[in-house]
Amino acid sequence: MTRHMSRRDALRILGGATAGALLAPLTGLRPAFAQEAAARPERLVVFHHLQGTVLPMFVPTGGELDFELPFLLEPLAPYRDEMLVYAGLDNPAARANSVGNAHQNANFTLYTGRPFPFQDAERITAGGPDVMQVLAERIGGDTPFPRLDFAVGGQRGFGLTRNEFFFRAQGEPIDAFNDPFVATARVFGDQRLSVAEAFALRARRASVLDGVRGLFDRARLRADAEGRRALDAHAQKIRELEGRLLDGPGACVAPTFAPPEGYDFSYDDDVTLPAMIDVLVTSLACGQTRVASLELQNGHDHDFSWLWARNGGPIVDTQVWDNWHALVHADYQPGMEWVYRWYMEGLALLWERLRQTPGPDGRPLSETTMVLYLPEFASGRHWTNGLSGVVLGPRGEPRGGRFLNRFTVGLDEFIARSNYAPFQSTTQQLLTSVLRAFGGDDAHFGAALDGAPQGGLAGWLA
Repeated sequence: MTRHMSRRDALRILGGATAGALLAPLTGLRPAFAQEAAARPERLVVFHHLQGTVLPMFVPTGGELDFELPFLLEPLAPYRDEMLVYAGLDNPAARANSVGNAHQNANFTLYTGRPFPFQDAERITAGGPDVMQVLAERIGGDTPFPRLDFAVGGQRGFGLTRNEFFFRAQGEPIDAFNDPFVATARVFGDQRLSVAEAFALRARRASVLDGVRGLFDRARLRADAEGRRALDAHAQKIRELEGRLLDGPGACVAPTFAPPEGYDFSYDDDVTLPAMIDVLVTSLACGQTRVASLELQNGHDHDFSWLWARNGGPIVDTQVWDNWHALVHADYQPGMEWVYRWYMEGLALLWERLRQTPGPDGRPLSETTMVLYLPEFASGRHWTNGLSGVVLGPRGEPRGGRFLNRFTVGLDEFIARSNYAPFQSTTQQLLTSVLRAFGGDDAHFGAALDGAPQGGLAGWLA
């Protein structure tokens, strides 16, 4: 039987939990995952990390229902009946570009489904909104934050880092919170403020926004038609910001975070990841948002020192390789698997927290939340076809654990050919099915490209 808790009790527990102890107070809370009836998701979380994966250690063996999870997916074994594993998808938008390097072609197209709007090396950007933005505009309008984006690692600045995968619109990249303290304060407010101090802060914010609106109004009088359209778009963003700042965090209790001495949020990923998962899950539980992302950004020069004990030494042999990025370029090298397995352990931790945490309606968040894991590369060698990943949670279909193998040749042959193989299923179809699972009637997501199939992903019953 599923044990439910009141929202007040759940938030009290969440608010007092540390990153390492969050699971303990809620032990025993498990979703009654419905396999006999189609469940439509109400929330979307995208989990992403850089630099592909080790494909032979990721793709399951066996059939659609009797598949076996390989080494990298073993951390997800407890949730086998709650997930869809897919393999062998093509990203045709990446191949439609005539300019840009492998990273740009993958990054700017993966979640938008569109090639660059300008085939000009000096103007490379995304061709439209990502799938999360499309969904946020459909289901997030009555939440304080239509979408929330979090990161682990990345730039060390004011607690924000630029994201090259997620876009609000053409040419408008998303900034993600990568400092847990900043993320907590921005999403839930400063819990140390008294009521009087909170009202004073809101009044100061309102006066600043009044001044910004005045500047926009004066500029609009002097602008031409195109300039007014651009200003109107910016003004809409100001109105959205105003709503978030002035509405405040309500009665939601923020999670606590006590990092070790010397903690560096831009580098200590093993500490930041569980903390950011706490913030993300609590954001969903408190109704702050229904659409969120979590990206691990340290994919270039990182040592992953917390994994050295598993590997029997450093992950990157600096006598041979300049850095982690150079190592993954060589495809599989011993030690890489521990990093990619750790990423999947992070995905498993996220899902477990969703299973353990009641949502606003009292049900475990896992019963109403879809989690999408979609790598930009099939391999560290930067292949943009053969992409393989995972969907956890309700998908708008009745069946539980499944494996959709869309490779048109055997995995060994695909790797031997260095990814030169025909593909019949695409990332665009996957994202179309995601939107359909939420009740959309989308015929296709992204650009219609010559030779690329349209519609949803074959085998996904959404």
